[in-house]
Amino acid sequence: MSLSDVIILAVKPRILREVVEDIASGVGKEALVISIAAGVPLAKIESFFKRPVCLVRVMPNMPALVGSGVSAFSLGRHATARHRKIAEAVLGAFGECVPVPEKALDLVTAVSGSGPAYFFLLAEKMIEAAYELGMKVDVAKRLVYQTAFGSGRILVEQGEDPEVLIERVASKGGTTEAALKVFKKQGFGKVVRDAVGAAYRRSKEMREEN
Repeated sequence: MSLSDVIILAVKPRILREVVEDIASGVGKEALVISIAAGVPLAKIESFFKRPVCLVRVMPNMPALVGSGVSAFSLGRHATARHRKIAEAVLGAFGECVPVPEKALDLVTAVSGSGPAYFFLLAEKMIEAAYELGMKVDVAKRLVYQTAFGSGRILVEQGEDPEVLIERVASKGGTTEAALKVFKKQGFGKVVRDAVGAAYRRSKEMREEN
C-alpha cells in the first residue's frame, strides 16, 4: 500500500455522512481512511460506508500548521499493523503522533486539541499586562512570543517536568516567586483544571450528538 491509497476525511462532522456516501464506492478494500472529523466515533464512520473499512480516527491540533503539532490516533477494528505504519508516516509529517484507545480521544481533545488556545490566552494576557504597565505592544509581543517558543522547546527537548523547570526559574524572594504566589492565591490551578474539565465534558457531549 502506498500513500496514494490513503483517504483523509477532513470535513465538518455534520457533512461527514454525505461525503462518505459520495466517495464510498471508490474506496478500495485495503485503502486506509483517516478521519479528523471531531467527535464522530469509528463505528459510526464505518456505518456510513455500509461495509468493513480500514479506519483511523485522529485528533490533531493547530501547531500541525507549522509541522510541530501532536496528533492522537485510534485504529479501527479492521486496520492492521501496516495501516498503523502508514498513519504514523502521514501524521508524522505534521509533528508527533501518539496512539491512544478511542475512549481517550475526548480527553485528548480537551488537552491537546483545545490546548493551543490556552497558551494563546496566556500570551494575550501577558501582552496586555505589559502594555498596561507601560510597554509598547510590538515589544511586548516579541518578548512574549519568543519566551513561549523557547519555553516550549525546553519542555520538549529537555524532557523535565514543568515543576522542576519552574523551580529553576523561581529564585527565593525573587520576581518569579512573587508572580507565582499571585497565581496560586488567585486559584490559577483550579481555573485550568475547571477549563480542561469543561472542554472534556463538551467533547463527550459532541460525540453523543454525532
